[in-house]
Amino acid sequence: MDAVTRIQQIGMPRRNNELWTFFPVAKIPNVLSADGDCRVANAPRNDKQESLDFSKENDFAALLPLAKNARTMVKAIPEGANEMAMLKCNDDFGHTVLDIGKGAHVSLEILDNKVQHEIVAERFDISVGEGADVEIFFANPASALPLRFRHFRITQAANSTVRFSNILTDSGIGRISMDCDLNGEGASFDYRSLSILDNTASMHQRLTIRHNAPNTVSTQLARNLLSGSAYASYDGMVIVGEKCTKVNSGQLVNTILLSENASVSVKPVLKIYHDDVECTHGNTVGELDAEQMFYLVSRGIPKEAAKKMLMASFAKETFYPLPETPAKKRLLQTLSV
Repeated sequence: MDAVTRIQQIGMPRRNNELWTFFPVAKIPNVLSADGDCRVANAPRNDKQESLDFSKENDFAALLPLAKNARTMVKAIPEGANEMAMLKCNDDFGHTVLDIGKGAHVSLEILDNKVQHEIVAERFDISVGEGADVEIFFANPASALPLRFRHFRITQAANSTVRFSNILTDSGIGRISMDCDLNGEGASFDYRSLSILDNTASMHQRLTIRHNAPNTVSTQLARNLLSGSAYASYDGMVIVGEKCTKVNSGQLVNTILLSENASVSVKPVLKIYHDDVECTHGNTVGELDAEQMFYLVSRGIPKEAAKKMLMASFAKETFYPLPETPAKKRLLQTLSV
């Protein structure tokens, strides 16, 4: 089944679809419209897309790039390789397929396409081999792009590690969606995201992490600094299989609201089919700490400078636990500008 047919089956996103609960779906152009600018009904498909089966794919954002005939970039990273790379889509719609070999060490930075169009959608299919160590990150300059989708499909073999980190500062509407399958014992997935949003920016994150093997670990940490009328949402689902003992999973969302009109929505979902696991979730929402502000101001620091210091500390703490790699260096440099 191709992507166009599957979109026609599932229809356009609706608010009553659990994948799109918090997203302003009315802002998405109707790609099923015969006269719409995003028409897909007769879109040609390349050989790589023809080889994929989308019969079980339910996320519109994962289907859209291929329905719009995104040119597929395929890259195989050899076993034991050490590679650093930058990935950049040269069109509105992109599709990247990465096959990362056993024991490889890989650092991938994703760059934005600078072309300003109505909608941009990218899909990444990433297979991580046994014992591989992979970091994926992006911290691009703020963009006024009206609507951006990025979907990631990650599968991990035994004893592999994936660290996924990002800083989100765009002024339009964006959505990061992810399906991560921990298929081998000892696999570990770490997700860290920081949203710094102002005015009417709207950023949405939707993750599904499946623990399909015992002794697997997943961590999610999302932090938000919201001002103006900005809105952020985080929808994270963790699924632990029936025979998956000793699974450890944690999810934490921290938000600081810097204005009365800023808002956040959080929906943690745990589906656990084994009792020998440790799974937690938490959510905090508040303002900058009044006692810390008082402490800094009482020592002669101007109020606005004290506010910026506390915001910077909150932001940087998101990434301090990362190992000393290109991702950590890039992320902290971005926050120091």
